[in-house]
This record gives sequence, C-alpha cells and structure tokens, in this order.
Amino acid sequence: MKLADAISLYMQVIHANGCKGDSIRGVLALFVKYVGGERELSSISQTEVRAFLDGNLPLSHYWHRKHSALRGFFRFALARGLAPAIPLPARTPRCYQDYQPYVYSEDDIDRLITALDGACATLIEARTLRALVLLLYGTGLRLGEALHLCLADVDLPRQLLTVRDTKFYKTRWVPVGTHLVQILHEYIAAVHTPHSFEARDDIPLFVRRDGGRPTTSGVRRAFARLRSKAGVRRNDGARYQPRLHDMRATFAVRRLTTWYQQGADVQRLLPLLSTYLGHASIAATQVYLPMSPELLVEASSRLGHYVALEKQS
Repeated sequence: MKLADAISLYMQVIHANGCKGDSIRGVLALFVKYVGGERELSSISQTEVRAFLDGNLPLSHYWHRKHSALRGFFRFALARGLAPAIPLPARTPRCYQDYQPYVYSEDDIDRLITALDGACATLIEARTLRALVLLLYGTGLRLGEALHLCLADVDLPRQLLTVRDTKFYKTRWVPVGTHLVQILHEYIAAVHTPHSFEARDDIPLFVRRDGGRPTTSGVRRAFARLRSKAGVRRNDGARYQPRLHDMRATFAVRRLTTWYQQGADVQRLLPLLSTYLGHASIAATQVYLPMSPELLVEASSRLGHYVALEKQS
C-alpha cells in the first residue's frame, strides 16, 4: 500500500478512538513530504527513516516526538499486513534537553500588559492580545481553546466559558473570576457591535483587525515581540524563552501553591484541577507539582508539619 493511503487509514482509526491527533498528523505529513506519498510502504528503508528523524537540527525532544508518531503508524501498518517490517532504528538517543515550563510571576504579567501601550500595529491589536494573555493567565486554557471561543461560548452573567471539542473531543465548562469577567466584557463591548450578537453562534470572541479569527502562529509571533519588549526572559540557561503555553503551567502552579498555603487536601483536589484544565488523567496534572520553588517550599512545610505530629503521637 502507498504511504499516503496508509496514513489516511491510520488517522481514521485515531479519530475513531477519540483523539484529534494533530501532532501525529503534523509529523506524518512531514514524513510524506520527505519520502513521497506515492511510495510503497515496503520500499521505505530504515536509513531514510533515520535521516528524517535526525534532520538538520541538534537533538531535541522533537526527535522523540517524530519517532513516537512513526512507531505508532508502522505498528499499525505491520499489524494489518500493510508493511513487512517497522523501519525504525533499533536504538533511540537519549535527550538531555528537558524543557521546563516557565512560571510567570505577577511582575512578569504587569510588565507584559504595560508593554502593550504603544505596541506596533499588526493584525493582532493590543487590546486583543491583552484580553487573550489575561484569559490564559486567569484560566489556564490552551491557546487553541481560547482562540476557538465564540461569543456564544461566553456567558458573562453566569461567569462561565464553554470550551468545545477540545484536545480529546470533549466539551467542558470553565468558571471565571469577576475581574476576568470585567476584562472580557470591556473587550467584547469595544470589538463587537450589537449586530454580532444576532448571529453569535459562529462569531469568534477574539478577532484580528481584518475581522478574521487569529491564528496560533500569528498570536505566538505577536507574543514573542511583546515578551521581548517587556523584557520578560528566563535566566536559568534554558534553550527556550517563555511561551504563551506556559500561562497554563503558571495557572496550575499558582492554584496548587494557594491550596498548600490554605492547608487544603491537595491530593483530593487534584481531580478538580485536572477536570478544569481538561486533562485526560490526573497524571497529566501531577507534573505541575515540582515546577515552582514556592510550591516545593509549601509542600515541604506541610510534610514537616505532618512529621512533627507523628513524632508527638
């Protein structure tokens, strides 16, 4: 079978199992471009696959992401008799470039918002970027989830957002605080006309200057310029600078730290945070536990308190 046809079948199976598989589809599309979609699966060699995996850049976690996508695809093809073997390298290199999400401080957010004053004119207006940054900071939404919000998904009187068809084809409700409700109210009043609400089902919440829905790539570029102007940088020697997606980690770490400070039962509350963030499992939420020194201090303090109580009993 030809590579492009086999990949089409594989993606159908992934979608049927309830996963969008955008990352997998992206890797496989690059692989098709690299070796050719009309190639028979049996003609693809291990040498070609290794060359695709290695690419021209230094080793990073993207190598393993590509490897994982190809491994899943070729296992699928082998199990159905579409390919005679799995042409992947026997050994996988170890990657030492672990990416540590950046946890924004309140000062970082203040500097970002201040830097929006007098921002350069682009398709993404300053007021749109401001509302988007504060929404991500205040809710921990994924960037794609925020950009896909429509006016019909924003219920300001009930302080509720409806996030539809997310990463795992699920829809969830996301409560928002009073301050964020006011920010969204002001943004909607400034950007959308009363006529927009007459056909609000498909009107995007966030819009560009030309009226279209912002793209993730466009927003990321605008945020990179804003972050540079605000002087928000990481100084831990990491390869990557703070990203918009790190607002999600920041939200989770702030929530966990607050719970620890309040003396709450964090393990009992983790499922609630997992549901709020739209994670598929609690394990995906637990990765945020060791991300902040403040959080580790609070956790250590709690542990020390329990140990002292045990010694007294």
